[in-house]
Amino acid sequence: MGAAALAAAFGGGVWWASGRRRRAWRTDALTGIPTRDGAVAHLRAELMRSARSGRVVGVAFCDIDAFKQVNDHHGHLAGDLVLVTVAQCLQGAVRPSDVVARVGGDEFVVVCGGLRSADDMEIIVERLRAALGGSSVASGTADPLAEMGVTVSVGSATGRGGEVSPGALLHAADRSMYRHKGQLP
Repeated sequence: MGAAALAAAFGGGVWWASGRRRRAWRTDALTGIPTRDGAVAHLRAELMRSARSGRVVGVAFCDIDAFKQVNDHHGHLAGDLVLVTVAQCLQGAVRPSDVVARVGGDEFVVVCGGLRSADDMEIIVERLRAALGGSSVASGTADPLAEMGVTVSVGSATGRGGEVSPGALLHAADRSMYRHKGQLP
């Protein structure tokens, strides 16, 4: 399939190559937060700043536990509500300069730059966990995560620009999350 046919198949035509379409691909349509591309771009920028300032960059990797069961037992609309609620909880728990992104079906990343130390990231991770434990954000007074028995595993990693790549930092945070899930030693 040629590039033009591929672009037409995705409904893009000439607009596919425009900046507006690239930005749309960097924003998750359901949650309104950045996608993996946006998170990686922000992480790269924070690591470059870190190389100049000596400050620490932190990444939290968050995964909704047993998300498939939410969709199977409650339906896909309920699953969508869970995804939106998690995104809102994460955004509400971090600083305005931090970036929350949806990087997979039920996976989220939080990129935090300008930290003094890894201890600062641990404080942020605790705020994330607390926010995910009480999530009346999406539906007023009801807590959709608690109502459906949804839990979220969170792991984190920190590093400095020049010492770690974006991919290595994301991988370390992902492995930390799986350790918290109890699926890695």
